[in-house]
Amino acid sequence: MSHPTPPPQFADPRSAKAQAKAEKAYRKASRPFYKKKRFILLAVIALIVIIAIATSGGGENSSSSSSSDGGSSSTGGGSSENAVNAVGLNQPAQDGKFEFTVTSVDCSQNTLGEAPVTKTAQGTFCLVSLTVKNIGNEAQLLDASSQKALDAAGKEYSADSSAAVYLGDTSTFLNQLNPGSTVDGQIAYDVPVGTQLTALELHDSPFSGGVTVNLS
Repeated sequence: MSHPTPPPQFADPRSAKAQAKAEKAYRKASRPFYKKKRFILLAVIALIVIIAIATSGGGENSSSSSSSDGGSSSTGGGSSENAVNAVGLNQPAQDGKFEFTVTSVDCSQNTLGEAPVTKTAQGTFCLVSLTVKNIGNEAQLLDASSQKALDAAGKEYSADSSAAVYLGDTSTFLNQLNPGSTVDGQIAYDVPVGTQLTALELHDSPFSGGVTVNLS
């Protein structure tokens, strides 16, 4: 590593002040890099970042550990709470701005629509008939893709949103409901033949806690 060239020595007394400045600059340039203010500042910033990351990571680990020790995570706890507060057919269930009332479930159809415009299920279609009311103070988007179906083994099935075209019923597909508005519609699920749906998990949005409706 090269070092700065020492300042020249001035014999002329009138140059003493200039020589003193030169010597000060030389000492500053010769100072080890780890003693320079810039390096110290960067080191302090790096240390703060490392401590912040370590603290954040520890918090996440503690949260995960607590969830494991407690027997369930926050998501699991929400699902358990939904199950405890579950309702049955023809009973209103509320989640967020929506009140859902499931009236029937029909898993007997393999084809939807009328010839020549039809859709055949990979397994069989389960058609859920329900009423949805906006009980909030603001408009809310009703989206069939946010509504999940479950079987006895806990397997989760997503709605077949494209089925709305063949059902001729788009009331549950991206329908903006104003406060006090009510719609009756159907949601289709394409499930393996022989599947028995036991519950629905209904949401007023993809990020809501949801409410459970027992089908049996």
